[in-house]
Amino acid sequence: MNPFSADPSLAIGSLGESALIEKLRTWLGASSPTSPFGIGDDCAVLPSVTPNSQQLVTADPIIYGKHFDDSVGPEQAAAKLLRRNLSDIAAMGGRPTHAVIALALSSNVSISWIESFYKGLALEAEQFSVSIVGGDVSSADGFLGAFLTLYGETLPQPRPLLRKNATPESPIFVTGELGGTRIKKHYSFTPRLAEGQWLAQSGVCTSCSDLSDGLGKDFANITPDGLVCVIDCEKVPVATDAESISKESQHSPLYHAFNDGEDFELIFTLSPDTNLDAFKLDWEANFDTPLSQIGVLREGESGLILANEPSNFSATGYEHLR
Repeated sequence: MNPFSADPSLAIGSLGESALIEKLRTWLGASSPTSPFGIGDDCAVLPSVTPNSQQLVTADPIIYGKHFDDSVGPEQAAAKLLRRNLSDIAAMGGRPTHAVIALALSSNVSISWIESFYKGLALEAEQFSVSIVGGDVSSADGFLGAFLTLYGETLPQPRPLLRKNATPESPIFVTGELGGTRIKKHYSFTPRLAEGQWLAQSGVCTSCSDLSDGLGKDFANITPDGLVCVIDCEKVPVATDAESISKESQHSPLYHAFNDGEDFELIFTLSPDTNLDAFKLDWEANFDTPLSQIGVLREGESGLILANEPSNFSATGYEHLR
C-alpha cells in the first residue's frame, strides 16, 4: 500500500501536528494510558521498577524504502517496528513494559495509511502487553520513518542476559530456522520473549543475543575476546524460504542463513558443564520452538571458524551503511 496521497485533503498536511497527535492518541486506543502515564506531557511518568528487577531500554526504527515498501500494508509495518524491538528485550531475558514512538514524515503521507499503521501498532502493543506512553511527530520532506524506543524489565531475581559472558568450551545454540527472511518472516516473526525469559531463569545460559544482522556477523556478539567461534555448517538450521531464494540468487541456502539478516532468532551459549541432554529435554517440555546446537567457543584469536564449510563460501552477515 502506497503511504503517500496525491490528494492534499487526504494527507497529513491537512491536519497539522496538534490534530495529528490527537488522532494518534485515538487510534492507539486503550494501549495508550492517559497523561502523565501516556501521551500528553513532555515526558511520560513510568511506574517504578520493582526492587528485584532492572529496567531495560532499546530503540529501533523502520524506514520506508529500507525496512518496508508498498508490497506490505501499514499494519505489517507496525508489527515489524514493535517486534524487532521486542526481540532485543527477548535477548536480555526481559519482558516489555512501555514504548514511545517518534514519527518523521512528509506532509503528503496518507492519513488512512497512518491511521492503519497506528491501529495496527495498538493491536501489536496489546498482544505483547506494551503501553505506548508518548512520542513525537516531525516533518521530513519525501521521507517516512517511525522510531520506537521500548522499555522493559528483567524478571524478579535473575540478572539480564548479556552478550559476552561465555567461557571456553561453551556450546552455542540458535532458536528457529535461519535465512530467507525477506520473503515474509521479517514482517511476521515471533519475538522469542518466553524463550529469553526461560533462559534467564535457567541458571545455565551464559550469553545471549538476537540475530538481526545474520549469523555471519552476529556470532561476534556472543564471542568474547580471546575466544573463537566454531560453527558446524551442517548443523545450522536453514529455513525453507532460504532454499527458495537460492534458486534465484545464485547463492546457496546456507549463504542466506549466514548473511540475510532479520532472522530475529536467539543465539546463546550455555555453561560448559551443562547437562545438554537434560537441557534439551527441558526445552522441549516448555517450547515448540526448534533448538539447534550449532557450535562451540574455543580458546584462540577472536573470529569465526566454519567446520564442513562449502567451497567458495562467504559468511559476513549484513553490514549497514555499506
